Amino acid sequence: MSKIIFVNPPLSLQERYGVRFQSGGQTPPQGLLILAALTRKHNYETKIIDAEVLGWGPQRVAEEVLKLDPQFVGITSATVAIYNAAEVAKLIKEKRKNITILLGGAHFTAIPQKTMLMFPQFDFGCWGESEETLLEFLETANKGGDFTKIKGLVTCQDDRLYFSEKRPRIKDLDNLPTPAWDLLPNLAKFYCPPVHTVKKFPAACLVTSRGCFGRCTFCDRSMFGNTYTFHSAEYVMEMVEHLYYQYGIREIQFKDDDFPIFKGRLFKICEELKKRKLDLSWSCTSRVDQVTPELLSAMKESGCWQVWYGIESGSQRILDIIGKGITLEQIHSAIYWTKEAGINPCGFFMLGNPTETKESLQETINLATKLPIADCLFTFMTPSPGSELYHEIHKYGTFEEDWSKMNNMLPLFIPHDLSRRELVSYSKKAYRRFYFKPIIFFYYLKRIRSLRILKIYLSGFLALLEYLLKKRWINRKD
Repeated sequence: MSKIIFVNPPLSLQERYGVRFQSGGQTPPQGLLILAALTRKHNYETKIIDAEVLGWGPQRVAEEVLKLDPQFVGITSATVAIYNAAEVAKLIKEKRKNITILLGGAHFTAIPQKTMLMFPQFDFGCWGESEETLLEFLETANKGGDFTKIKGLVTCQDDRLYFSEKRPRIKDLDNLPTPAWDLLPNLAKFYCPPVHTVKKFPAACLVTSRGCFGRCTFCDRSMFGNTYTFHSAEYVMEMVEHLYYQYGIREIQFKDDDFPIFKGRLFKICEELKKRKLDLSWSCTSRVDQVTPELLSAMKESGCWQVWYGIESGSQRILDIIGKGITLEQIHSAIYWTKEAGINPCGFFMLGNPTETKESLQETINLATKLPIADCLFTFMTPSPGSELYHEIHKYGTFEEDWSKMNNMLPLFIPHDLSRRELVSYSKKAYRRFYFKPIIFFYYLKRIRSLRILKIYLSGFLALLEYLLKKRWINRKD
């Protein structure tokens, strides 16, 4: 029987969030979990190494892989972790060249040629959705055949890259097996969403759809385009109940790009959650142009307590430039409807967009502090590799194209009308203006119901202080 090891590469809190304190969370690699469930279903011996949650470095990961002695290793990687993934592959290859290593994920799909040329230690790359491609690859590898004929596979032969035909999207996600959570370390113990976004513990994240209808210029759409596929309400509830009864999960965060986009499905999920009377709270992300008072009311009745909106900017001019496709009026409406429904509205904001000025930065800070939102995150605009903006970013300012720093927490892009020092200064100002408001302080104080939650919030507060006080973010020349 062939053996395959899936690897989520090393990535420290410092690398992901830019701070050492536990302000962020650990999310199960759901894409790998589905692939692992699929290979196991087809009788391949399957294991997962989640180096990120285990805190292992590349050397330890390579050693563990070599002990398991697989024929195949499948590695996924976000852009910020690609160098760590490549180091793992390199260390494996140095000891055992006959192990076949495949790379997949959003980063590789966005810029496959450059990635394969930079890191020849990867033997193959899965381009796009990997489920069907991987199964066909394993069958071809075991029986013999032409890899270049496999749709969605990038191969390297005789120092040349071969791109096969792109594989069509999976139309019915319900045909995929449920994620193999049992192959991870204890889900309730090792994994938790970002600490400030959780109401009940233990908590877990779920992605129930693929794709987004938005056309934001800073996002890459190589993986899914603007085509949207989704699990049925029945499949979603099967996953929810499995997490609830098998792992004791009491909060679900739906991490879809836009969870409410299919209203019929969401109303059905809400009805099922109410009918089954689970002791469960949940939250989700959404665009501001996708919610209605009726929908929010149904969400509240079924246990939803928080919605995160991609607001990005308080300047309509900036929103138009980045292709957000929303208006300030829609932002205000969505936030107030959410508040009126009894759900906590929260906002994602980006600083340092193309053509950004001090005035537009101040507009964003003003909007964030005046809206009745319970929580927010200010990141620096970093165009995703493969995105429309990634290819033309130098028209708008200077850009440090270092994949290992692309965590959105570092100011890599500096617009023409701003300096790095000014951009960081406005970021810190935004966090001070928002989180040091008395109403926010009392909001978190009311949510402390145990010593565990107190420790978690204290760690998050220390992370905020670390960011506000440290100076290494700014070069002297700026």
